[in-house]
Amino acid sequence: MHSDSLNNNQITGGSSGEPAERLNIREDLAGDWDTELLFLSEEEFDEAIIGVAERIGDEPVVAYDTTKIVEILSRSMSVDEAYEFFEFNILGAYVGHKTPMFITTVFKQ
Repeated sequence: MHSDSLNNNQITGGSSGEPAERLNIREDLAGDWDTELLFLSEEEFDEAIIGVAERIGDEPVVAYDTTKIVEILSRSMSVDEAYEFFEFNILGAYVGHKTPMFITTVFKQ
């Protein structure tokens, strides 16, 4: 499993109290996996990537946080429009066995 290298490379920042920022998550993930990963084409959704999902018998796929995607979409439309857009255009778009997965989190850390 590649989670250790992902977790160590995912953020940068020091003890100065500044918020940490993500490195180029697409490059980080591509370097950590032995298969080509499929990302949403709009890089603005990269901040919604929460990791890579795996299941026996299937290739690893990029996992996105559903709530974060809707939040990003809500920057340019209403929340209702964002949910509708997400459900129809993103969640409803199957592009093969490497189609990203969308996770709805229920627990906050």
